Amino acid sequence: MAKFSSERFPPGFFDLPRDAGERLPVAVIERWTTSPQTRAVAREILAPHTLVGTIVSSDAAGLTKLTRERPLVEILAMINRPKELVHAWGKAVGGRALGIWAADNAQMYFGPDASADRVVAMLLTMLDQVKAECEVQIGLCAHHGQFFELAGGVYGPDADRVEVIAEEHTEGGELVVTDTLAGLLGGAHGFDLRPRADLAAAFGTILHVAGGPRLTGVTADDIHYPAPYSAEFFAEISRSQGRRRSLMPRPSYTEAAVVLIERESEDPDVPEVKVLNDLALTAAMIRIGDQLLADLKGEAIKNTGLLSLYTFEDCRSAVMFAEAIRTTLAQTGIRCRIGVDVGQVLVFDLGTGGRDIAGDPVNTASKLAQDVGELGGIYVSMRAAAKAGLTASGTEVGAEISGVHLAARRL
Repeated sequence: MAKFSSERFPPGFFDLPRDAGERLPVAVIERWTTSPQTRAVAREILAPHTLVGTIVSSDAAGLTKLTRERPLVEILAMINRPKELVHAWGKAVGGRALGIWAADNAQMYFGPDASADRVVAMLLTMLDQVKAECEVQIGLCAHHGQFFELAGGVYGPDADRVEVIAEEHTEGGELVVTDTLAGLLGGAHGFDLRPRADLAAAFGTILHVAGGPRLTGVTADDIHYPAPYSAEFFAEISRSQGRRRSLMPRPSYTEAAVVLIERESEDPDVPEVKVLNDLALTAAMIRIGDQLLADLKGEAIKNTGLLSLYTFEDCRSAVMFAEAIRTTLAQTGIRCRIGVDVGQVLVFDLGTGGRDIAGDPVNTASKLAQDVGELGGIYVSMRAAAKAGLTASGTEVGAEISGVHLAARRL
């Protein structure tokens, strides 16, 4: 059953300004929300934005623990080199970067004519170099399917599949491929493919690439990935790479309460309808968030896909906002899970406009919402709960995530 219906929102609700959200395709959303919202209409709207091919998604390993041990700017410098290598090797075999590579994530697209054997061999070769050069290792997932590219991002069930597997189910140095990509490998490909039985129920056949041929005779030198930072900030990060800790730049941090919201996704029965409904719900989150922020001294930092991030001057306001947005979304039939933490963060301008945020509170709020949390719950870290006066409220919950113990109050 679809979570989105334009009838649940007031008339004119989706008449958003053209600069609403980060890379949000407002014109596409308006066309969809004012249409009959049938599958035929969805296919017509998305036809010019459809990609068929292979997407490789990467994610850094162990950042939750590292962000509690190292200065933030050092972390950003450490994850810079793996992203350079993902881009360089991907470009070397005809791939192109997708979106803006914020934080530790990266995605490359390879067209339908790209050789699956060549792509997989390239990925193994690239992981060898990352292992040899980088302190931070990355996990990779490669998947062949259909994707919808809109305003710099990729959407759809296939996009969700490759991204979630890379982010949540790979270890540093690991490459996994889906059954659709494995089916395109040559008959005598030489790769050692081992089923990930632990992922079969949720994702179908996923194969760990335990070994195989490497790519030779290729120069991988285009390291200029689509960085999310302004030119000035990126220059600082690049200069920091490889420095001793005492020589790292000292950026201006801000003490803030961070609220991370993950709303439930649309049902995937009709891929084209799911994509457009999810985009409409992202637009709804922007409008609802802006309406609730007015009296709470908070700021919207980003709204992308299923996630929204906000900062507040104090924890009480952050919790009040979390409770208000949970209630407001529930009134439209949408559930969410929310993580709240407090501490030092770095908010920086993006070279493409807008802002992004990094820091331990962002990672902690994310883990509380996405790894500990269940839909309908607000999870306030113990340090945020203490500052908000909630030490006796709700239920105490905890979990061991990426080598870090997380404890929170569930409201």
